[in-house]
Amino acid sequence: RRKTSGRGRLPTRPAGTGAMTLIGIPVEKGVGKACTSPAKGENFDDPEEVTTPFRVRHGTGSSLDGALASDLSSEERAPDTRPVSSRTIAWRLRYVFVLAWLTTLQYGAVGPSLMYLSQSFFAGSGADCEAHPSSDICKKGAVDLAFWSGISRGASNSVAWLLALSMGSCSDTIGRRPIFRVKVSASIVPVVMLALHVCFGVSLWLYLVAGPIYEAFDINGVFLAFMSDVIQEPHARAQAFGVLIIGWFGGAFVVLPLAAFLPSGIAVVISLATAAIKLVYMFTVFPETSQAAVAAACDGKPRPAPPNLCNVAREAARVFCRHSFILRMAIVLVLSGLSLAGLGTVATPILTGYLGMEKAAITGLLVVSGVSVVISMVCLMPPLVRCAGEVRALQACLAVSAVYPVLFPLCTTPVHVTILSGILVGPMCLQFPIISAIKSNLVSQEEQGLVQGALAAARVVATALADVFFGWFFRYATAGGTLPRSSTFVPLGGVALLAVVAFLLALSLPSKPPPPPDAARPPVSEGAVELGAGSGKPVDANEVELSVGADPV
Repeated sequence: RRKTSGRGRLPTRPAGTGAMTLIGIPVEKGVGKACTSPAKGENFDDPEEVTTPFRVRHGTGSSLDGALASDLSSEERAPDTRPVSSRTIAWRLRYVFVLAWLTTLQYGAVGPSLMYLSQSFFAGSGADCEAHPSSDICKKGAVDLAFWSGISRGASNSVAWLLALSMGSCSDTIGRRPIFRVKVSASIVPVVMLALHVCFGVSLWLYLVAGPIYEAFDINGVFLAFMSDVIQEPHARAQAFGVLIIGWFGGAFVVLPLAAFLPSGIAVVISLATAAIKLVYMFTVFPETSQAAVAAACDGKPRPAPPNLCNVAREAARVFCRHSFILRMAIVLVLSGLSLAGLGTVATPILTGYLGMEKAAITGLLVVSGVSVVISMVCLMPPLVRCAGEVRALQACLAVSAVYPVLFPLCTTPVHVTILSGILVGPMCLQFPIISAIKSNLVSQEEQGLVQGALAAARVVATALADVFFGWFFRYATAGGTLPRSSTFVPLGGVALLAVVAFLLALSLPSKPPPPPDAARPPVSEGAVELGAGSGKPVDANEVELSVGADPV
């Protein structure tokens, strides 16, 4: 069973047997009794094995052509840098696409209505902020909504960072799918609370409390580890995130325009039905991608206990301190997260309360921004990454992120904001797939869940601080929405300052990231086989020495 760290077991099987795949990726080769993963219902080979760990680099001219050679995937013989087609990536991501589209329908159906329902709730009884978003009472409601939303998200994220830190590493042992199932099951609760408010007049506070509690269960690190499982070629990960975002926006382009014209009651019913469908999909179709969890299921062994949180924190700190590149990337991620979270907190009340954007205009802005993202992913990111490299491309995206909040105060009408977003939002959002690809390529496959969870925790902490600070700061700077639009320039200046600092720190990064630990290991000589974990001593291919227990064979 192949391990990316180079450790494995020597299977005894005839040559020429094909490889089983997990979502289109070679996982293990061999013959023997077929095992069925109880959670998935798919067959995987369970090779008969000897107990000696080994690491093999097979070259031409070796006498081990045949049985042993066929047991080695191309990744073990040499790094595979061949380009991966977008069609292949899309097929590997087919389960993720379905989940993303269902999630988009669940939240996109109520998204446009939810913004104005919440604004009207804070504006007071009788207010209709969907019809009159720029009225004085709705402007005050928008500012109060930003303030209380910042506090609730900050409280939620103060818990979420602990879960994000542990969930990524935990998914390495118990698997990705159980955590996804818990998240999807919990997503029904906020929708039910919102339905009670819309259909039966129950206070919106139930939703405002249930939403942050649900969001506290942050599994972004688990999702990124899932992506690393599915896309094991490091050079293809930026492309894979781009394909995923394009596919996600494809669903959003269908949902959002329709949601703009849906009454809130019908939108809530659609959201509830979609949540139920997503729950069934997660428990019946969605696969497990953690090789450790699949191997444990096939071997009939109990899954190991989740790692201790303190141990996870120590391991994450050890990885971050491995070299300065990872540490600086983490700081850039935090600063960029602070800036983007602050922009989201500040921009919403400006658009509704000060510029008077109605539901249709907000939906049009989202669609135009989505088109900008898709065009940037398809036409801009591939040549930019190919010509400049991932690090230089990230620096360019961070520069755009610093320019956007500077130009935002110059927009005096909804049309101006739509044009600005259509030009800059796409290039600005390229940083997400590029950052995800860079950070996943800095560590070995065994550390993906640990590092993705730790970085997700850092991002959540940054978002919590930004939500609380900018929610309060915006309310203070605008005196609760009573001052003119020029009072919003100061909070936007704070957002721009954080983006500039992130950009300047990114300029200190070298143009080429360091390789992960496994890639840095010196290769074994041509035609040689290295046996014995940690011995590091290659022997001639015709002289294979195995140790069973303490006795040499």
